[in-house]
Amino acid sequence: MTTPADTHSSGAISNELFRQMAYNEKMAELGRISAGVVHELNAPLSVITSAAQMILREDEVPEFVREMVGRINSEAHRLSQLTRGLLNFSSHDDIGGESDVNLTIDFVLEFIKFEAAQRGVTVSRRLDHSLPMIGINNNSLKQILLNIIMNALQAMETDGGTLLVETSAPPDNRVCIKITDSGPGMTETTLSKIFEPYFTTKKPGEGTGLGLFVTRTLVEQDGGSIVVASRADVGTCFTILFDAAA
Repeated sequence: MTTPADTHSSGAISNELFRQMAYNEKMAELGRISAGVVHELNAPLSVITSAAQMILREDEVPEFVREMVGRINSEAHRLSQLTRGLLNFSSHDDIGGESDVNLTIDFVLEFIKFEAAQRGVTVSRRLDHSLPMIGINNNSLKQILLNIIMNALQAMETDGGTLLVETSAPPDNRVCIKITDSGPGMTETTLSKIFEPYFTTKKPGEGTGLGLFVTRTLVEQDGGSIVVASRADVGTCFTILFDAAA
């Protein structure tokens, strides 16, 4: 027998699912529009970069002009890298493939460098460059890393902190990625729920509660594993393991 409370609960879940579906559709449409905007930005950025380089090749350019043009060239190049990164993230790859863990980490950390600086977070890396390739789609690996790192940055938004990304090769033909932050950490209750869909500790409108759920799903669908350790007021460490590519 269905009680009024059951009906209310079912309706609330349905409304929540609908709200998330609407939000996801909006973000998908925004992504499609953004890809077009990025393409439009690339053309003038290429012109600015080429013009700046031509001016810098001239012999009789005053030093103060050379310095300003050099700064214009540097900033245009930085924006060009950012737009290429956005296009790279928005591209769709088929399931499967191989990834170079260290190159992907370098790409993601470069991509989030501005976000980290805005929050006063110091980002460092400790990478084992002898690692083999791993059998996971490159864009999936980028999304996994980006989800975890952005969560860490958002947790350290007000007080700054440190973020360390490490890679290593355990003695079992696997590749290990560790992402450690000095943020506020989590209680045991929160820690037990972080991979549940729609669970979030963020303010309303700041998150869908799907980021870490998607992260774990992406890791596990390619045969990997992910665990998290955290202590309140100390920080959080995500450890991801993938098999080396055959």
